[in-house]
Amino acid sequence: MIFVTVGSMMAFDRLILCMDKWALAHADCEVLAQIGGGIYQPSHMRSTRMLSPSKFQEAVRDAAVVVAHAGMGSYFVAAELQKPIVMLPRLAANREHTTDHQLHTIKWLRDRPGVFAAMSDDELDSAIDKAMTGAAAAGANFTDFAPEPFLARVRHFLVN
Repeated sequence: MIFVTVGSMMAFDRLILCMDKWALAHADCEVLAQIGGGIYQPSHMRSTRMLSPSKFQEAVRDAAVVVAHAGMGSYFVAAELQKPIVMLPRLAANREHTTDHQLHTIKWLRDRPGVFAAMSDDELDSAIDKAMTGAAAAGANFTDFAPEPFLARVRHFLVN
């Protein structure tokens, strides 16, 4: 199963449209998408506006691959649950965000194990293929960088 998430802050119809097309072309693969408040309603994959924190964790846990915007929260969840993640950055030029900070985030993350960067819609299919063909999962021992009580607060914030 592929789990697609746009995060909890804003819509990302471009990602959902691309993944709906991907789901149509790969009907043998189950796709579940958390689409947030977007306008586009997918017809070739299961979707929900929002998942509870526990259901979100369950979806990531059950996924073979996570596909997401280039947000740090998405990366942290995939890394903690050791799932490969395909990331497509939101673009300010498309009014998907107010800045292009997600371009900087993906450039910083793309060489990490288990992170597959799609810098454009056209690169999404090949990034998914790479993530699904035995590539390493994202993973990090965050306790190497921060104390556990702090990480617990960050986890709580990300899933609530």
